[in-house]
Order: sequence, then structure tokens, then C-alpha cells
Amino acid sequence: MYGHFYELEIRGAIFRCRSVLEIISNSESIEPSATPCAVVVMMNPGSSRPLDVGYVAKRHSVSEVTSNTWEKTLVPARPDNAQYQVMRLMLLKGWKHVRVLNLSDLRNGNSGDFSGDFAEANELDSSDPHCITHSHRLQELQSSCAASPLIIAAWGATEVLRKAAESFLSKIEVRGLPLEYPWYRYPSPYRKDQKIEWLRSALEELET
Repeated sequence: MYGHFYELEIRGAIFRCRSVLEIISNSESIEPSATPCAVVVMMNPGSSRPLDVGYVAKRHSVSEVTSNTWEKTLVPARPDNAQYQVMRLMLLKGWKHVRVLNLSDLRNGNSGDFSGDFAEANELDSSDPHCITHSHRLQELQSSCAASPLIIAAWGATEVLRKAAESFLSKIEVRGLPLEYPWYRYPSPYRKDQKIEWLRSALEELET
């Protein structure tokens, strides 16, 4: 599992971010840049973090992040509960490589605190440069999804992401377990039985 972790500086404020995560089966020799079996799009990177606790993420300005030419270094990553759910789906489907994107790159494992971070960043820059749907990041979005046979929306329902979710759906065709538009069921609800139910329902949906 490899992620691109970075810091985003917006008018002097620093936000911890991750732009992409590549989940690759240990039994396979696959380059992270290869076309994945599926792309799963979630709310934000949650509590995922570099495996090396001493890793120092590179800091980028808004102009760098929205330039489509910024350098992305992938490093081994430690998964959170949602990514474990994606790995369980990979095992059930026999997939060897899944790419995880997020509507927002802001790293925070608490959804309430994430909404606060989002509001703070939005106050500093209302264009939301940490969002993959930012108008100057569309090339990055399309490149990340290009050629993948399956894009799975699994971003839950967090109101601050409504604009980003609607923008994503206007550009990319997705599968998933829909809730009220533009929301899709999140892979890792709190209870174990709900996690199992998501996996069962996702398998049914993907087989139709």
C-alpha cells in the first residue's frame, strides 16, 4: 500500500493531506502507475498515514497543487478501517490493484473535525484546492480514473462535500450503493454487522 502524503499551505495555514492511495496485492509485482482493477472514491483520507512515523511530507503551495505538474512521491502507508474494507472487497473480487481517491485530500479520521478543517480551508481559499474536483485538477482526476473499468463512489454523506460530490458525478460515471443524491454508502460504518452488510451489498451491486 502506497500513498502520496503532502502538506498544503493556504495563506500561511498548513493542512495535512494525501492525494492518492495505491493498494496492491503482496503477491503481485504491479507498478502503482498501472491501470487499477477499480478506483474507489471516498470522502477524505481519514486516519491513513505514512508507515514511517518519521516521514516528513513535502509542503506545496496552492499554485503547485493546481498546476498538474507537481511531483508526487509514493511511500508505504498504514491503512485505516475504511481501507481495510476496500482490501476485503479486493479479496472477494480477486482484484490485485485498487486506487483510492478522495473528494478532499484533507487528512482527518474524525468526520466532525474534518468538516471543521474543510470550513477553515474554505475560508482561506473558497476554490477548495484540496478537492480532486477543483477546476485546475481535472487533468489529475481524469488521469487517475483513465482506463479503469470501474469507478466506485463510496463517499458517504458529509454536507461540506456536496459541491465536490456533485461535480465528480457530472464528470465521471460511477457505480456504488446510492443514498439520496449525491451521496453513496460509506464502506466502513461503525458496527461490524453494517460493515458486513456493505460488503454483501457491494458484491451484489457489482455483479449486476
